[in-house]
Amino acid sequence: MEKTTIKDQNRKKHFIREIIITVVLLVFFAIWLSPLLISLSASLRRPDNLSSYFKMFTEFSLESYKAAFKKMNYFRSLANSIIITFSSVAILVVVVCLAGYAIARIKNKVGSFLQIFFMAGMIVAAQMSIVPMYKILNAVGIANTKLAPILLYVTSSISFSVFLCINFVKSSVPYSLEEAATIDGAGVLRTFFTIVVPLIKPAIVAIIITQGVPIWNDFFFSMMFLSTPTQKTLPLVMLNFIGDMENATQWNQLFAACYLSAVPILIVYAFLQRYFISGLTAGAVKG
Repeated sequence: MEKTTIKDQNRKKHFIREIIITVVLLVFFAIWLSPLLISLSASLRRPDNLSSYFKMFTEFSLESYKAAFKKMNYFRSLANSIIITFSSVAILVVVVCLAGYAIARIKNKVGSFLQIFFMAGMIVAAQMSIVPMYKILNAVGIANTKLAPILLYVTSSISFSVFLCINFVKSSVPYSLEEAATIDGAGVLRTFFTIVVPLIKPAIVAIIITQGVPIWNDFFFSMMFLSTPTQKTLPLVMLNFIGDMENATQWNQLFAACYLSAVPILIVYAFLQRYFISGLTAGAVKG
């Protein structure tokens, strides 16, 4: 009888604990989701509808999206964002794969030093060196070109990406496969492209997403180096909706512009998500 009472008490405590955890998670989820719902509701209003944003989904109109699409010069800005993001990520992936693989296969103190060196690079924010970087790029005549932000995106993203690639190669690419390929007559490059690259595909996808999304959304470097209207990316053209002393901020159109900017990167993520988690977790199993 006593055992049954103790079991019932334990079940009751467990049930209460689960209810508390569920309520806390729901509250947290509601807080996290509320800005997205408010912005989505506002984007579905007419541009001149300035009623309280807490009255959500009282109107369903695409006028704000049409106005934002036109004011952003969407396709031109989209093309600029694609060119800069794709070029940056492509260069980054090539450099990271070669460097990460080479460092992972160095078994002496040099390999350990290089790994620590790239880890240290994650501590320093790229924005801290923007002044000397601007002077250097301006001196070589590429300050107001797409090449300037591309170079900065690659250099600022390389530390974390190399660190991730090194750990992934060590944990997921058996050296015996490379030895077998060498015995069969394959050279270093052939072994790398036919054996190593297919095995580190999840890490490559993880790098594309973790670095591609911040590059796509970045405002700082693009604002510093892309002053010509025809070169501006999607985040930059959102400044068109920000008000000043004379004109109010066009919030409904700004929210619509945010969602228009997010659509392309969400489509890419939808195709690559199955590789994303494995790329992050497999590289962190062991060093």
